Amino acid sequence: MLQSTASAMAIRATLFLALQPRGTLSPVREIAKQTGLPEPYLAKIVRQLTTAGLVRAFRGPGGGIALVQPPQAISLWSIVRAIEGPVETEWCVLGLHTCSVESPCPVHLQYAPLRAAVQNLLEKTTLATLLRRLRKEGDFGGKAWLTLTGDSLRRPSGKTNGKNARDKLK
Repeated sequence: MLQSTASAMAIRATLFLALQPRGTLSPVREIAKQTGLPEPYLAKIVRQLTTAGLVRAFRGPGGGIALVQPPQAISLWSIVRAIEGPVETEWCVLGLHTCSVESPCPVHLQYAPLRAAVQNLLEKTTLATLLRRLRKEGDFGGKAWLTLTGDSLRRPSGKTNGKNARDKLK
């Protein structure tokens, strides 16, 4: 379970970046266009991802953002934490602020193992995991997350023949 729509948007944006050849800088405007995310909100998410050290951003002509680490080194949990802040291990399924072992909500004890399982899943799942499925199936559950062509889903060769990889997406 993701804590917010912002976390889901951050995963979507970082997945787009993971599809780009290493070192390619993608402008926020291009990411928004290709992912269907609202540009102003995406800019806020990018700032949070930059602060967390997951992406690097460069301003000005030719600027953009790129992943700091390879996709296999970035867990979905690290993305969620970048957006949500330090996620309490005792977050409440009912949204109560005082839910803890000392002061549990009505479903705290039943939900604790599920919460731990979700965190474990997000810690073990990386952007590379999502990329493998996306490249294999072309989408997730019949819902395209990206408006990319089939060529964009192929494993990047690392060579751009003097062109920026985002030029191939047009």
